[in-house]
Amino acid sequence: MNIWRVFLSCLIVLVLSGCTISIDEPDPQAERVEEQTDTEQETTNDVEQTQEEGEPSKNALTKFFEHFFDPSTEDSPSVDVEKAKPLHYLALGDSLTDGVGDEYNQDGYVGRLAGTLQTWSSISEVEIENRGKRGRRSDQLLKLIKKGHYDEELQQAGLISMTMGGNDVMKVVKQDLFNLKRDAFDAELLAYKERYSKIVDNIRAKNPTAPLLLIGFYNPFSIVTREANEFDTIITEWNRIIEEIASKDTNACYVSVEDLFDSNEELVYHTDFFHPNAKGYEKMTERIVASMELCGMEQKIKQEIGFEE
Repeated sequence: MNIWRVFLSCLIVLVLSGCTISIDEPDPQAERVEEQTDTEQETTNDVEQTQEEGEPSKNALTKFFEHFFDPSTEDSPSVDVEKAKPLHYLALGDSLTDGVGDEYNQDGYVGRLAGTLQTWSSISEVEIENRGKRGRRSDQLLKLIKKGHYDEELQQAGLISMTMGGNDVMKVVKQDLFNLKRDAFDAELLAYKERYSKIVDNIRAKNPTAPLLLIGFYNPFSIVTREANEFDTIITEWNRIIEEIASKDTNACYVSVEDLFDSNEELVYHTDFFHPNAKGYEKMTERIVASMELCGMEQKIKQEIGFEE
């Protein structure tokens, strides 16, 4: 079954079942930032976007902590106030980082991961900066980082996470919707690898040592067809690029989530049948925490924030 037939079959099944599919659109805010060349305009836009992105995340995180991490809870670990350090957590990426589909408004995997980190005895508090934006592609994020858009956050970060790639794939789909060919995905994959590598390089130029979580993505169309198809192979190949780049950085950790969303038997999808729901984000968080343990990230974070045993 060729790529076009798989994609068309998925759309037909979704329409007949009364479901709608929401494909992320490019972020107009990011596009405006990329097109600006005047220094004064860039500075003004940076302030506006920081305010726009920052406040909702902090409000959602505050509610999340108040609901799930009441300091009076008996099971809460005792924090050594003299040794514990604050953790600055920077989340970069697309709609998965933005938490789109999370009906509980707990900031997707970002808020849930921050909640887990908050329970560590080495961390006094988690200060989260969620810079995920729905529809963001790797070319957009690379331009923003190159322009110094996140310099302050990068320099302060004791932990960085990133989801990036799903919208790059969908860009190919939308450009050649009625004439999808494997060659188009292969060509874009080469460009994606270069951009992703440059994103990591630019992150490291600002922060050489912060633990870095590079999170893969999944094939949302697998929920409407059980056939192994070429689109599955494409997603796997793109994820391998992320894994390869992570393997070259001693402080990076690759997190695979591809298998978590290969069906909806456990009801992990939002009603748009494209993004995770709260349960999906919970499973993502569990996988991230498990991967962090395998990568020895807790010790790396302790070193980064200056926690001494």
